[in-house]
Amino acid sequence: MKQRLGLAIVLFCLTPALLAQQKAKQNAREDNASFMFTESQLNEEDDTAQSTSALVTSNNDVYLSNVGYLFSPMRFRVRGYDSQYSDMYINGVQFNDVETGRFSYGLIGGLNDATRNKEGIGPFEVNNFTFGAIGGATNINLRASQYAAGSKLTLSGSNRNYILRGMYTYSTGLMNNGWAFTGSLGYRWGNEGNIEGIKYNSFSYFLGAEKVFNERHSLSLATWGTPTERGQQMAATEEAYYLANSHYYNPNWGYQNGEKRNARIVRQFEPSAIASWNFNIDDNKKLVTSAGFKYSNYGKSALGWNGNAADPRPDYYKKLPSSIFDVWESVPTPDELQQFNEVTDNWKNNKAYRQLDWDALYFANKQANSLGKEALYYVEERHDDQLAFNFNSVFNHQWNERNSYVAGIAVNTTKGMHYKKMKDLLGAQLYTDVDKFAVRDHGASSTMIQNDLDNPNRRIGEGDKFGYNYNIYVNKQSAWIRYQGNNAGSLNYFVSGKIGSTQMFRDGQMRNGRAPLKSLGSSGTAKFLEGGVKAGLSWAINGNHSFTLNAGYEDRAPLAYNSFIAPRIKNDFVKDLKTERIFGGDLTYNFNTSWVMGRLTGYYTRFQNQVEMDAFYNDSEARFTYLSMNGIEKEHWGIEAAATFKLTSELSLTAIGTWSDAKYANNPDAVLTYESENESNLDRVYAKGLHANGTPLSAYSLALDYNINGWFFNLTGNYYDRVYIDFSSYRRLGSVLDKNGAGVDANGNPVLNVPGQEKLDGGFMLDASIGKFIRLRNGKSISLNLSLTNILNNTDLRTGGFEQNRDDNYKDGDARIYKFSKNSKYFYAFPFNAFLNIGYRF
Repeated sequence: MKQRLGLAIVLFCLTPALLAQQKAKQNAREDNASFMFTESQLNEEDDTAQSTSALVTSNNDVYLSNVGYLFSPMRFRVRGYDSQYSDMYINGVQFNDVETGRFSYGLIGGLNDATRNKEGIGPFEVNNFTFGAIGGATNINLRASQYAAGSKLTLSGSNRNYILRGMYTYSTGLMNNGWAFTGSLGYRWGNEGNIEGIKYNSFSYFLGAEKVFNERHSLSLATWGTPTERGQQMAATEEAYYLANSHYYNPNWGYQNGEKRNARIVRQFEPSAIASWNFNIDDNKKLVTSAGFKYSNYGKSALGWNGNAADPRPDYYKKLPSSIFDVWESVPTPDELQQFNEVTDNWKNNKAYRQLDWDALYFANKQANSLGKEALYYVEERHDDQLAFNFNSVFNHQWNERNSYVAGIAVNTTKGMHYKKMKDLLGAQLYTDVDKFAVRDHGASSTMIQNDLDNPNRRIGEGDKFGYNYNIYVNKQSAWIRYQGNNAGSLNYFVSGKIGSTQMFRDGQMRNGRAPLKSLGSSGTAKFLEGGVKAGLSWAINGNHSFTLNAGYEDRAPLAYNSFIAPRIKNDFVKDLKTERIFGGDLTYNFNTSWVMGRLTGYYTRFQNQVEMDAFYNDSEARFTYLSMNGIEKEHWGIEAAATFKLTSELSLTAIGTWSDAKYANNPDAVLTYESENESNLDRVYAKGLHANGTPLSAYSLALDYNINGWFFNLTGNYYDRVYIDFSSYRRLGSVLDKNGAGVDANGNPVLNVPGQEKLDGGFMLDASIGKFIRLRNGKSISLNLSLTNILNNTDLRTGGFEQNRDDNYKDGDARIYKFSKNSKYFYAFPFNAFLNIGYRF
C-alpha cells in the first residue's frame, strides 16, 4: 500500500490533470471541443485552427484525447507544432489545404453530430489510413451505414462567438435492401457574444448515402457544406485595452448611421463531396478507395485607403496618447500635455472615438466626388479560393495472427485562386487600379504604378477584381507501406516507409508594372522528391506496464504558401528552395492498473530547411512588404505526462501536464521585397533562441470527476505558463538592426542589439461541467450538458500576441498612466463563459 501511495504521489507531481472517459461525458465534451476549435481558436490573419486535430479524437490515449479540449481556451498546440504538421482525413481522403498545409475547421463547422465518428492517432501510432504526420492525424468516418438509426435534435446556447445553435440529424441505419441514408442540418447564429462587433451567421448541411451490395462490396457517397459569414476580432495594444477599459476591445467595428458595422467580415463556403468504395477481398484482405472534391470560396474584407487619406483605424499608433510624447523619457510641453489629456479623455469617455467612424469615411468620399477625385476609402475583399481533387487507396492485409501490412497511394491536384475585388466603394464614384505606393515613389506617369499593364488606369467598380490576380497550382503524389508484427504478445514493432513528389507553379493573371517580365503567365515548375521512414518498438513488461520507443525521418516539400518571394506581384521562387527535413522520436512509459492508468513521454524533434513568409503593411516604410526566410532550423523537445486515479467507483482524479521547449536554432537567410518595387534585398534574420509563439509551452491540469446514476460532474483547474508572443522578423533583420545602432562587446567590437522575445505572465483558469444522460422508453434518450469555462473570470490571461512590424525602438515598462508595450498587440482568453447543450435522440 505504501508503494502504491508513493507511486501515486510521484505521478501526481509529474502530471498535474484531466477527465474520465464515460461515454455520455465524452460526447458532451466533443460537442464543446468542436465549438471551441471551429470558432474560437482562429488565427487573426489566416483563420486556421491552431490546435492539432488528433487531440480531440485519440480516445485510447489519456493525454492526447483530452488536451485539445482542455487547453483550447489558450490555443494550445501539442509539442508546439504548427497545425500544418497534423493531417485531417475524411473517409480516408486528406483534406488539408496543400498551399498552407493546414485544415480549415470551418469546412465541417456546425456538423458535430455528423462528424462524431472519428479515429485519432499520435505521431507514431499504427493505423489503416495514413503514413502519419509528426503532429498526428485524424480520420472522420462519414459512411452512412455507420450511424445509428433514428433522429437526433440538438439545441445549444452560449455567450462566445455565436449564441445559438440548432442541429437535426436523421439516419435510416443499414436497411434490409442494403441502403443507408443519413442527413444533417445545422444553423448557428450570434448577434454578438462576448466580443463587440462580431456577428455570426452560418448554415450547415450533410447528406450521406451508402449501398452495401454484398459482403464484399459497398459504395458510399457523402456531400456537405457550411456557408458562413462572421465578423472578426482584432488584437490591440495594452494602451488601447487600458483606455477602452476592457481586454476585449475590438477596433474592427464602428457605427454607421447608428448601427454597428465590422470592417473585417469572413465569408466562407466550401462545398465538398467524397465517393468511397470498400472491397473486402477476403477475410484477411481489404481495399478502400476514395475520391474527394472540394471547391472553396473564401473571402475576407478589409478597409483600404487611397492617396493621402489618413489611416482610418481607430487604434493606429499615431492616434494614441503615447504618440504625442514619450511617457517614459520626455518632459511634455504645455501644448503636448493638453493634447495628451484631450486624446486620453476621448479614448476613455467617448466610445465612438475609439471605433471606426464609417460616417466620416462616407463623408470624405462624398467630398472627393464633388472634386472629381478618386475614392479615399473603400472596403476590399481578399479571396483565397481553391479547387481541389484528392484520390486515396489503401490495401490492408492481415498476413497471419502476428504479422500484417498496410500500403497506400494518394494523389492530389489543387488550383488556388488568389485575387481581391472591390466590395464597397463607400459612396465613391471613381477608383483606378494603380498602386498608391508606387505613385508616391515613381510618379503618376510611370508604368510601374500599373497593377495591370495590359489594362492601364482601369476604372474599378464594386465586384471588380483589382490589385492582384494569380493562381497557384500544386500537384502531389505519394505511396507508403507499413509492416507490423509482434512476438508472442510481449514485443510489438512496426516499420514504415513513404515516397512521393510535389510540383508547384504560379500562373499570373495580371502583368504588373513593378515586374512586367515576371508577373504574367507561368513561373515554371518547382519539383521536389519527398520520402520518409518510421519505426517503433513496444515492449510489454506485463499486462500493466510497457515501454514504447519510436523514431522517424521525413523529407517534406515546402509549402506553396511560403515558396514565392512576393506572389501578388511576381513569379520568383524563394532562393535555394529545398525540401524540409524532419527527424525525431519519443520514448513512452505506459501504465494501466486497477487504480491508475496513464503515460509518461519524452520527445525530441528537429526541423531543418524550413521556409516562412511574412506579408504585412509596413508602418515605418508606409508600404506593403514581403519578408521571406529560408534555411530555418528549429528544435522541439519536452515531457508529456498524464494519469487517471480511480479513487472510488464513482470518483476519479486525473492529472496531466507538459513542459516543452520549441525554438529557432539558427539565424536564417532572408529576402525583403516591397510591393511598390521590383528589387529584392538579401538579408538575415537574427532569430536564434526565440520561441514558438501563441501556445503555452508549459500547461498543467488537475481534474475531479464524479459519476452517479447517469449524472456526471467535473471540476478542473488549469495553469498555463511560458507563452511567447510572435516576434517581428522585420525588426530582427540585419539591415534594420544596423540602422538602429549596434552595441560594443568587452573588446570594443560592434555587436548587434537583437531584441528579446516577450514572455507573457502565466495564469490559472477554473472550469466545470455538469451533465445528465436520461434513458427513455423505446430507445429514446435525452442528454444534458452545461460547461462553464474561466469561472473565476480571469480577464488578464493573455493567449498570445504579436509585435507590429515597425523598425522604431520601443520599450516596455511602467508609467504612471498605464503599463504597455507601444508596439505589441495581444489576445486575451475569453472571460467567464458557458455552453449549454441539449440533445434528444428519438
